[in-house]
Amino acid sequence: MSENVSCTAAPSDGRGISGGMSITDASPASVEPAMGGGNVAIAAAKRAARHAALARRKTVTATEFTQAQHTLGRYAGLLCRTLPGHATVAAYASMGTEPPMDDVLADLLDAGMRVLVPRLGPGADDAPAWSELDGLASLHDMPRSGTGGLRPREPGTRVLAAEALNEAALILVPAFAIDTHGIRLGRGAGWYDRALTHASPSARIVGVCWPWELTNTPVPHVGHDVPVHGVLTPAGLRMIRPLGA
Repeated sequence: MSENVSCTAAPSDGRGISGGMSITDASPASVEPAMGGGNVAIAAAKRAARHAALARRKTVTATEFTQAQHTLGRYAGLLCRTLPGHATVAAYASMGTEPPMDDVLADLLDAGMRVLVPRLGPGADDAPAWSELDGLASLHDMPRSGTGGLRPREPGTRVLAAEALNEAALILVPAFAIDTHGIRLGRGAGWYDRALTHASPSARIVGVCWPWELTNTPVPHVGHDVPVHGVLTPAGLRMIRPLGA
């Protein structure tokens, strides 16, 4: 894939993911892998960062959500122009306070892309799986996970194995924070870390978050955390790592 992507910088407001806020998390429970030594501190730092991010996200207004939905679709179009016609793109259906992805999904389909979305299953430890999205109308609400957390909408189309991700030229992944080295903070269950082991080496991985979640503050991470090549926010598209780096 070409590295010559037209980018609009997504600025940070300097707050990053700090703040020490504590809230009741209505999202899927964080299920960090069993860790020892210094990794215990890293897991605790990740949990604190997620809680701070969720608290900040709860301040986003309905107007901001509506505007974000439209602008995300427009900036995602920049990435589409780097892809061949009918390429496979792995994306996802947003939920809760995540940046709204419906316009992105619609624009990808309108551009003739083959779009894959996750099939998460009811538990955090389920093997990654995908389905091909044939339209927004096919997405339906899912029951809460085994831990009581929200689950994204899923289509009723055929379930594809984890290896289907190898066909994707572009992979869009959700994030609570992304630092300037491409380190991404996810929800803590490790689903995307497992899924991305099946990505093609030539695939471009782009994290999706709110503008203030692109931060200069290093995101706590461990060895299995997969960095992204770029960041898509309602404020713009920024590529931060070349392919292969």
